[in-house]
Amino acid sequence: HPDRYAIETRDDVVLNPSLATTWELDRGRGRRHALYLRGQGHFHAENGKTDFRSVSIGWRESWSRDRRLAFSYYLLPRYYLRQLFDDDVAPPYAGLSRYRRADFSLQIASTGWTQRLTRRALLELGYQVERRNYNHDFDERDSDLHQGELGVSLVRLPHRGTVRLGGGYRVSQARAKDANEAEPLPDPDVSYHGLSVGLGGRMELARGGPWRLLGDLAYELETRRYDSDRPTDRYHFGRDDIRHAVEIGLRTAYRPHWSLRGFYRFENNTSTLGATAPLSADVGSYRVNQAGLAIEWAGNLWTQTATEPDSDAASQP
Repeated sequence: HPDRYAIETRDDVVLNPSLATTWELDRGRGRRHALYLRGQGHFHAENGKTDFRSVSIGWRESWSRDRRLAFSYYLLPRYYLRQLFDDDVAPPYAGLSRYRRADFSLQIASTGWTQRLTRRALLELGYQVERRNYNHDFDERDSDLHQGELGVSLVRLPHRGTVRLGGGYRVSQARAKDANEAEPLPDPDVSYHGLSVGLGGRMELARGGPWRLLGDLAYELETRRYDSDRPTDRYHFGRDDIRHAVEIGLRTAYRPHWSLRGFYRFENNTSTLGATAPLSADVGSYRVNQAGLAIEWAGNLWTQTATEPDSDAASQP
């Protein structure tokens, strides 16, 4: 069904280059300002129409005792979702497809606060707003999302380890209506609400000279309860999703600049559709297996140290 699945293969090799720069100003006594800018791309060897690029910018204020306030903005233009059935299409000839490309632009604005609770525990609070804007064929899917997060991190553990447990609640409200007022059936409503939980940690496994060997492990759980009250919306009315994801990684670092990380990620999403869905429907359920290798270089490009002016030199003309 090439009209429904406009990709060449269901597996692919993806190149993910990224470049980031950070400007920091140390005011002393724990007070710091930081501004960062990051751009990255995802380029597929076989499925080029799913390529995308993103950019983010952020500001962070730091005080003593690990108190931090952060703001960030993320932009993802024209992300390809998949081919979707378009009820508004009237093919001029019988047998022509009514499936169309669905892509959206995503904007995320977020803020977060970090506060030390004890010598080894940090409290993290976060809030973010997301806006998805679909191409004209699927205006009814445009949505705004609000999400609150709470997390606790344990730091300075043995073997330079850290552990983080976090959770959040999100509400996504879709437009659920396009410009076509004459259509016989209402548009689908992709609004939903749900919980998210994450648990992860990392630790140093070995070291020698400039070499470091580190391991990391993370687990994610996300639920979605769709809010559609339209029985004709067969794939969202009464639907519940639950997603599990596990990622394990091993990083080798050669200080001060280079690191190499290999990882494996498994993700499973199960959709339980409502009573009005076709018996054969399995839309929304999927599994993803991903193995990857990341090579990173990081270093200071320019550093200036504040010094007190020499009184004798300052008095010279």
